[in-house]
Amino acid sequence: MNHVLPVTSNPAPLNETPPAASTAHPPSHHHQPGPQIPRTERRRLAFVHPLQARILSLVLFYTLMIALLLAIPVFRPLMQALDNPGLSWQERAAVANDLLNLHARYWPWALGAMAVLTIHCLHSLRMMHRIAGPLYRFRRLYREIGEGNLSIRASLRPHDYLTQDADGLNRMTAQLQTRISASKQAQTTVALDVERLKEAVARERNQTLATLVQQTEQDLASLKYSLEWFKTHHG
Repeated sequence: MNHVLPVTSNPAPLNETPPAASTAHPPSHHHQPGPQIPRTERRRLAFVHPLQARILSLVLFYTLMIALLLAIPVFRPLMQALDNPGLSWQERAAVANDLLNLHARYWPWALGAMAVLTIHCLHSLRMMHRIAGPLYRFRRLYREIGEGNLSIRASLRPHDYLTQDADGLNRMTAQLQTRISASKQAQTTVALDVERLKEAVARERNQTLATLVQQTEQDLASLKYSLEWFKTHHG
């Protein structure tokens, strides 16, 4: 009866829970381990997301509409009075004087309102940048993860919003990185075990086991190719 030598190595189990320290991350506005997307490009751009331009254009549009709707009922009666042929020249002169006085009062107010609107737009742009900036970085991060890079991390500025989303994204990539690294180590261990098993089968000259070992080698090669697509280390 043919006997196969026992395999003594113990591959690392895939279902072990990684240590808690490996998945814990500080808030995203502090230093994050792993490579990070550079911030210089995002800081040079006033609009980093289409949402910013859309919201700012809506603010300007509705503000101008409100100013126009306020100006129409104020100036229209006087303009109509000037075009009334039934008024005498004294009455028209009085209407024209009222119109000039109204212009003198309205336009300084309008200029002040435009200054406030400008400040409001700049402040809105800054606030939107704290939202659109992280979205811009998340989009680049998704592309990196989609290409198999699990060592990348999101790092936001101190006053950016969506920090909880960045922390969750960093935890997800860290957990995936830990799992894939453990799978790579397990695949290497199993490959060594298969080599020992292959040597034992060759000594025993068991064709059935030899065929099974050959199929296992092919499966391991396919698994190795799939795992090597993931980048779990920087550099």
